[in-house]
Amino acid sequence: MRIVTSSLLIFIALLQGGCLVVTTFTKLEPQLEQWTSERQYGRTLDALSQIDPRDPDYARASALRKQVEKQAADYEQQVRRETAQKLSKGDWAAALDQYDEALGRHPKSVVIRDGLAKLHQQQRETLEQLERKRLIQHGVWLREVLPIHREIARVDPRSNEAQERLRRIIGEAEKIGQELALIGNRALADNELASAEETLPLAYELNKAPLIEESLKTLRGRQKLVTEQQRTARRKSEQQAENERQKRERTLRAIVKRYKTAFAKQEFLAAREQLAELEKTDPGYSELAAMRGRLQQAIDHKASQLFDAGVSAYSRGQFEQAAREWRDVLKLDPDHQQARENLERAEKVLNKLESLKQKQGG
Repeated sequence: MRIVTSSLLIFIALLQGGCLVVTTFTKLEPQLEQWTSERQYGRTLDALSQIDPRDPDYARASALRKQVEKQAADYEQQVRRETAQKLSKGDWAAALDQYDEALGRHPKSVVIRDGLAKLHQQQRETLEQLERKRLIQHGVWLREVLPIHREIARVDPRSNEAQERLRRIIGEAEKIGQELALIGNRALADNELASAEETLPLAYELNKAPLIEESLKTLRGRQKLVTEQQRTARRKSEQQAENERQKRERTLRAIVKRYKTAFAKQEFLAAREQLAELEKTDPGYSELAAMRGRLQQAIDHKASQLFDAGVSAYSRGQFEQAAREWRDVLKLDPDHQQARENLERAEKVLNKLESLKQKQGG
C-alpha cells in the first residue's frame, strides 16, 4: 500500500510540476503493472509519457510503453469485433456497455471514440427506421378502423361513448398523419421518393390538412417527372439499341457480300478471311456453318486440282511450275502433307539444277 501511495504522489507531482526531474520509473513500475493487468491503458500511457528522458530507466520505460501501446491497439480491435458480434445478435445494451467500459479504460483512443460515435449513429438510424415503421403500421390500423367507428357513430348517434370514441380516433389519426407527413417531407427534401410514397399518401388519408395535400401534390409531380425521365431514357436506349442493330446488320451484309464476291472469283483465302470476320462479328450467324462447309469443299477441290497440276508439271520436268502449284496448295491447305513433301523434292531438284548452271557458267 505504501508503494502504491508513494507512486501516486510521485506521479501527481510530475503532472503538476511539469519540469520536476525525478527518477520515477522504478517507483511507478508496480502501479504501472497493476494498471496494465487491469487494462487501464489510458492511465498507463499517460504515466509513461511523463517519464523524464533523463531517467536512468527511461529505456525500460520506452520499451514498456511500446508494449502497452501494442496491447492497447489489440484491445481496440477486440472491442470492435466483440461489439460487432453483439450487434449481430441484436444486443444493443451489451454493445453500448462495452464501448463505455473501453472508453473508460482508454479515454484518448481515437479508434474507440470513432467506434462509439458510429454505434450511436447506427442506433439513431435504427430508431428512426423503427419509429417510421411504427407510425406506418399504426396509420394503416387507424385507416382501417376509422370507417368502422364512423359507421358505429352514425348508426348509434345518441351514444355519447360512440361519439367520444370517434372523436378520439379522428384526433389520433390526425396526429399520426401529421407525424407521417413530417417523415414524408424529410424524404422529399432528400429526394427519396420511395420513402415519401410510403408515408405521404397515408398521411393525407388520415389528415386532410392543406399542407399535407400540398406535399402529396409535390410528390406526385416529382414522380411524374421521374417517370417521364425514365420513359425518355428508355426510348433513347431502345433507339440506340436499334441503331446498333441496324449498324450490325449493315456490317454483316457487307461481310457476306465480300465473301460471296471472293468465293465467286475463287479467291478462297480472301473468302476465308471474310468468314473469320463474320464469325467475330456474329458467332451465331445462322448461315455461318453452311458457308464454311461450302468454302471448305471448294478449297479441297481447288487444292486437289492444283496438286494434280503440280504432279503433271513435275512429270514433264517443269519443276518451277510444279513448285508454284504445290505452294498454292499449301496456301489453301497448310496441312497438306503430300504437297509439302513434293514441294521439298521439287526445290531440291531446282537447287541442284541451279548448282549445275553455276558450275557450267564457271
